[in-house]
Amino acid sequence: MDGEITEVYALRYAARPGLTASEAFHMYGLYGESDVAVGMDYFFWLIRSRTRTIVVDCGYSETTALKRDRRVDTAPRELLARMGVDPAAVDDVVLTHMHFDHVGNTDLFPNAAFHMARAEFAYWTGRHRDRPAFSWPVEPAEVRAVEALEREGRLHLLGDSAEVAPGVRATRFPGHTPGQLVTEVAVGGKRIVLASDAIHLYDEIRRDRPFFIFTDIAAMFDSYQALRELDARADTEVIAGHDPAVAAGYAEVAENCFDLTRPWDGASALSERATALRTPDDTSASL
Repeated sequence: MDGEITEVYALRYAARPGLTASEAFHMYGLYGESDVAVGMDYFFWLIRSRTRTIVVDCGYSETTALKRDRRVDTAPRELLARMGVDPAAVDDVVLTHMHFDHVGNTDLFPNAAFHMARAEFAYWTGRHRDRPAFSWPVEPAEVRAVEALEREGRLHLLGDSAEVAPGVRATRFPGHTPGQLVTEVAVGGKRIVLASDAIHLYDEIRRDRPFFIFTDIAAMFDSYQALRELDARADTEVIAGHDPAVAAGYAEVAENCFDLTRPWDGASALSERATALRTPDDTSASL
């Protein structure tokens, strides 16, 4: 059928290979383990059927990269071009949460409908928005851009779960932020779960290591458990939002573009790669 999803890709626009475990995980010293480089890749995601193009998140902008001392290895517009996608032809954009590395290029998509959890929008546009200790993970200009989308009627605010398109469902998994969305995609008889920052790195659910940024750690642990249960299903693949194991585990169909329907050798090998990247013998340079 024309409406069935046929393609799901992770598009990598930046990387921080020297990020260490003590930087990534909350109170890492509690585990009594040596510090190691774990690395972090920055992705957004592309979903396509024959009749519809959906983007999940849109990376950080070059302006924000300069401000926050980050780099952009490949501009999101260029990654989309490699996949034959004109941003003006994108139908829907799911904004999984408001952090700067996920909402930085909304202006690339002039004709798209945007989708965000109502709880997320309310949190970052609420009464504490001007306090730096509260709002440091977001960029004020980007929050204002999302507010403008809402005023224009282009931002659809979701409850706990909603179908974005046939075969694509966005569900709230709070903890990292109040309205963090996970995008579930039915494709080829299985389910691909784009976790975004509900899990940045596989160790968050496979070794119960909480990430260092959260608004509610108890809710984050509950979300980890729900994602662990999904990850255990034979017909489901959970894709971490920033783990270098994703690029290592799936077919690269164009430079920095990875086909999530084509694992190199299955989910078990992906899990092994994720663990191997974090062994105490890893001597990768830190930042």
